[in-house]
Amino acid sequence: IRGANSGDRPALENRGSDEKPSYHVVGILTSSNELRLPGGVFRTSDREKLRDYFTRLGADGTEAITAPTGRFGLTEKQFTAVHADLAQPIDFVTEGLAPKSMLDKLQRRFALRLAPDATAERVLREASPIQDEVGNLTAGTGLALLLKSYGLVLRPEKSLGQPVVMRITAADDAESWPVGWPPERSPGEVAPVLMEFLNVEIDGYTLTETIDAVAPRIKLPIYCDHAALAARKIDPNAVQITLPRTRTFYKRVLDRATAQARLAGSVRVDEAGTAFYWIS
Repeated sequence: IRGANSGDRPALENRGSDEKPSYHVVGILTSSNELRLPGGVFRTSDREKLRDYFTRLGADGTEAITAPTGRFGLTEKQFTAVHADLAQPIDFVTEGLAPKSMLDKLQRRFALRLAPDATAERVLREASPIQDEVGNLTAGTGLALLLKSYGLVLRPEKSLGQPVVMRITAADDAESWPVGWPPERSPGEVAPVLMEFLNVEIDGYTLTETIDAVAPRIKLPIYCDHAALAARKIDPNAVQITLPRTRTFYKRVLDRATAQARLAGSVRVDEAGTAFYWIS
């Protein structure tokens, strides 16, 4: 501790090596009794917060202290690594595959570890075969979609002193990897086929039959949130859809059909920007 010089600034330097770091920290104690350190400002009441600061520094290095965090509490560098794994295409058939087999196939492609917790391990071990074909989507969106049908979610997680893992756990209210992302452009721009006009009349067809009739025409993947349908006791094979003869566009047909089933449809994109229609 010494008097301040005009050029003093909070600083953090590793004077050791990457394998054996030795951190030299310079803090500024202000006249208002604040301790200013790189990445934090502390008062006398912040003893636990200050203890946590040095614990994180010792466990995870300077980036844990100085780099801002965003989604899932990850730094930009950490999130980029997660996204790089989850943006890879699913290049195999998923329908009929055991969920554990799908995870094994993806793990061989990932740099980060897929880490189901005990509950997820039990659910996946007892789960029925996958009923959706998501081989045309990226790993993040496809995996989030399939896990949702088993009541599970994917959540990147960084524990103190540990590398980032992609945790699989039971669904709750905490943030998890989404089933696709809202497109930055309009639906007509990301999926122009949805805005094509046609003459249509629907009478005596179920929601499933309506979707099966539209999907080959638009060549756009259509997926249902099976967990949401089950929770609300909605059977797409039983819900009858009626649409009087009219001239409209494909998106309007799908939107009105899902609304009649007390559901909502939206256009979403995967990590590579591939569009699909999501019913939930």
